[in-house]
Amino acid sequence: MKLLILFFVFFIFHLSSVTCFHFTKGYQIHIVNGFPNNSYTLRCRCQSKDTDFGYHDLARGEEFYWKFHNHVFGKTLYFCHFYWGNIDKVVDVFNAQKGFPSCDDSISNEDIKCYWLVKDDGFYSCKDICAMSNSIYWEKIYSWK
Repeated sequence: MKLLILFFVFFIFHLSSVTCFHFTKGYQIHIVNGFPNNSYTLRCRCQSKDTDFGYHDLARGEEFYWKFHNHVFGKTLYFCHFYWGNIDKVVDVFNAQKGFPSCDDSISNEDIKCYWLVKDDGFYSCKDICAMSNSIYWEKIYSWK
């Protein structure tokens, strides 16, 4: 019986890591450079325990994004190290255990899109329903300091 339970747990874990089949909701994390004109580029390095997307240099208005499915046991964590001139900050951009306003669950079958707008005064988030050009939906979550 223990062997059967162990096999079942392994089977569920294996299926959740296969790209074409998931038990959990899909997410997209979007990082957008919202710095003013004539500013330094935004450098970011985003990663999880298992995945490192490397360094990305984003000019004003550019974005970097990735897709994933939450771990079957709800332990997914993605964080980014942001660099702007001589300032840097590490930010959790997705933490399944804490939750974030920008990544609330939805009843849709589509991926949940989670946006992060990085500006000179801090880090703002917005759900997938936000209009990228309408600032009233952005909520400031972190400051640079």
